[in-house]
Amino acid sequence: MKRFLIKLGVFSLWGLVPLLVLLGSYIYLDPFMVLRDYRDFSFPYISPDLDYVSTEVFIKNDPKYHYNSFILGSSRTMAFKPSSWVRHLPKGAHPYVFAASMESVYGIYIKLKYLDSIKKPIDNALIIYCRDVTFNKTANEDGHLFIKHPATTGESKFNFQLTFFKSYLSPVFFLNYYIFKITKTYKPFMNGYIEGKKVKYDTVTNAITIVDQEHEISTKPAAYYAIKKDLFYDRSEERTDTVPRIQEKQLFMLKEIQRILEKNKTNYKIIISPLYEQIKINPQDFTILKNLYGDHIYDFSGKNFVSVDKTNYYEVSHYRPIMGDSLMNIVYR
Repeated sequence: MKRFLIKLGVFSLWGLVPLLVLLGSYIYLDPFMVLRDYRDFSFPYISPDLDYVSTEVFIKNDPKYHYNSFILGSSRTMAFKPSSWVRHLPKGAHPYVFAASMESVYGIYIKLKYLDSIKKPIDNALIIYCRDVTFNKTANEDGHLFIKHPATTGESKFNFQLTFFKSYLSPVFFLNYYIFKITKTYKPFMNGYIEGKKVKYDTVTNAITIVDQEHEISTKPAAYYAIKKDLFYDRSEERTDTVPRIQEKQLFMLKEIQRILEKNKTNYKIIISPLYEQIKINPQDFTILKNLYGDHIYDFSGKNFVSVDKTNYYEVSHYRPIMGDSLMNIVYR
């Protein structure tokens, strides 16, 4: 029996070796850039957790730059450049893009709640709501692309890090990651795991720039849209969303957002994104938003001067900074 137990113990230890090797490689490579401090998150080859990037850069840089003006919303905030926004703001504004991929009303709420809790001035705010994603989630999310930073959620740092390690162990991610590491070549099947675009993050404002696509559109627009002609599907006339998306939990968070903004005497604007789909926000939802935010809210959903023209978009989800400038000119005029 003693000899058997010794053999069993040795076997068990050997069984841990693969896991220890995987853990060691994960710590050494830090593929998601969540284990160590980074000055610049630009040009990642692993699709990053934008919520983590935004929160981490804010925490690290705020003592130096003293941010007091915030752009909040999904990755569509890339259309609203701080360098353009600041021209509409009073002197002394220090803007920061506090964005997250597929950002929800929950994410916007906890970020404002966090800023308020640390007594951060919120002098100006530009908030981007999107008909298709903003009201879908009312709690933290799983997965390495969408989980929220523990600083804003107050949830376990260990569980946060465990989420990324589990994603690393996923066979699909593991395979895509190491194929790219070996070949140094992006393939379409890697989408969602490997970043296929050159994405730059401003180290001060956290503004996002899709470098290649903006350059291609600026220099060879006809060629760019010819290649993507199948992506930009034909649309019928404007439709209206028939599903009311603001329910009890969403309404609570929307009211809290309004309360925090009013408490801080924030000069704020809320824009409902102009999406290529040309679907108008549900009338019941818009009535709720209008009753809460009054003249602070601007609805650009549906068919309008932005959504009518495909050249205003990188693809069917993200509109370009030239359109962000136009929208800011309207809401701040």
